[in-house]
Amino acid sequence: MTPEQIFERIHTVIHTMIKAGQPYKGLFPSILNPQTGEMLQTKPSKIPGQRDGDRAHLGCNLIHDEPLLQTMYALEEPRYTEAADQYLSHFAHNCTNTATGLFPWGEHSFWHLVEERVGCSRNLQGGSAIHDHLRLVPLWLWEKLNRFNPGCVQSFADGLDYHWTQGEGDEYIRHANIEVQSQLVRGDRSCDFPRHSGFYIFDLAFAYAQHQRSEVLGQIRLMTDYWWEKRSECGLLLIESRSPRIAERFFGNNAPTQTLSLGASLLESAELMEPFDVELASKMRDYARVYIGGFLSAPHQLEEKRFVGLCQKGTQKVVELMSIWGSVYGASAASGTAVLCMNVWRLTQEPELLKWAQAVGQGYLDEPFPLDQTITEGFKIPAADPGLVLALFSDLYQVTDDSSWLEAGLDLAASVCEAYFQEALPLGASGIDWYESQTGPGFLIHGLARLAYLAEGDCPLAPNYTAR
Repeated sequence: MTPEQIFERIHTVIHTMIKAGQPYKGLFPSILNPQTGEMLQTKPSKIPGQRDGDRAHLGCNLIHDEPLLQTMYALEEPRYTEAADQYLSHFAHNCTNTATGLFPWGEHSFWHLVEERVGCSRNLQGGSAIHDHLRLVPLWLWEKLNRFNPGCVQSFADGLDYHWTQGEGDEYIRHANIEVQSQLVRGDRSCDFPRHSGFYIFDLAFAYAQHQRSEVLGQIRLMTDYWWEKRSECGLLLIESRSPRIAERFFGNNAPTQTLSLGASLLESAELMEPFDVELASKMRDYARVYIGGFLSAPHQLEEKRFVGLCQKGTQKVVELMSIWGSVYGASAASGTAVLCMNVWRLTQEPELLKWAQAVGQGYLDEPFPLDQTITEGFKIPAADPGLVLALFSDLYQVTDDSSWLEAGLDLAASVCEAYFQEALPLGASGIDWYESQTGPGFLIHGLARLAYLAEGDCPLAPNYTAR
C-alpha cells in the first residue's frame, strides 16, 4: 500500500470528523455512522471485552480523541489546525468548570454533547460522575489546554487531591468524584494502580512548571514516594496495593507493564521538574531505573513469544500472558507494552527494552492480522490493536533503519484498510458497522499517518506513548 493511498483515507476521516463536530461547537462525537458521520442516537451493543461503563454515547471524550488531534496538528493544514484548536479551546473554556476541577474525560466520564454537561457512563441511574484518567495526558495536550485556559490546568491539579481516599494513612484510588467535593470512602480493594500514580505525577509536574505552588509540590513528592516502599525485591509492583484474597486476579500479583508505565512517567516528569527541584528529579530517575529493572526481571520468554501480563509476587509464577490480537478490558495486547518499551528506550537507551520490543514485533510477523477471520467470521478486534502495531513497526523502523519493519507496516496497512475502512470513517472494531472513539480509531489514524510519513522519508508526526 502506498503512502498516497494511506493519506487519502486519513484526509477523508479528518474531513468527516470536522463536519461531525460542527453541530457540537467543534467537539467530536464518540459514536458515529461511519458513512455519514452523524452521531448515533441509539447506542450499539458493546463488543466482547468492552464495558458499557467505558463508552461515551451522545458525548465527546478528549482522551479518546487525543491521538487523532495530534495527527491533525502534524498534517499542518490550516483547516485541520483551526478545527483542532476550536475543539480544545471550547473544551478548555466550557467543559472544565467542575466542582472538583477534574475534567469529564477518560474511562468513565465524558462531555454530554446534547445536554452540554458532564456525562458519566458508569453511573447511569443518576449517580455521581466518576473521573478515571484512562491514559497519560501528553505534554503537547497540556500545553494546548494551558494556552487556552491556564486556570483549568491549575484547577485540575488541585482536583487530583480527590483521588486520595478517606481513611488512616495515605491511599489513592483511580476513581474520584467530578461534581462532588468529597473523597471516596475506601472499599475492599485499593484500586491504586501504579500507572495512575505516574499519570498524576506528570499532570502535577506540568502544573508546577507553570506556577511553582507549594501545595502542588507536596502532592508530587507524596505521589512519587507512594509505591517505592511497596515494591518487591526485584522492583516489580503489585497491580494494586490492597486486595482481598477472593479477588484472585489481583491478590498478590505483580503487574510488569504497570511497573514500566510508572517508570516512564517518572522519567518524563523528571524532565519537567529538573529546573525547579534537582533533588526530586534525581529521585524520580532513580526510582524509574528500579521499576524498569523490575519489568525486565519478570519471567518473559522472548524467544518463545511469551510476554507476561501478571506474575505472582515472590514466586514469579506466570498468572497471565499478553495476547497478540484481540485486546479486551483489563488485558491489553502485547503491542501496547512494546510501544511503551520503545518510549522508555528513547529515554534511557536500555538495550533490553529494544530487544523486548523487537521480540513483540517478530510476534506480529509470525502471527499477522487475521483478515480472513475479521471478514468471514466477524472477528472483532478493536481498532487500537492494529493502530499500536503500526506504531510499533514505525518506531522499530525509525530506530533501527531496518526496512523490513516498514515493509511489514505497509502490508499491515493494506489489511487494516480492507478490514476497517469500508466507509468514510474507520470502524471502531473489525466486524462491526459503526465508528466508536472508545475502541481506539484515533490510534489507528495516528499509526497509519506516522507509517506513511516514514515511508516518504520525513516524519513530522511524533510517536504517541499515551497508551501505557
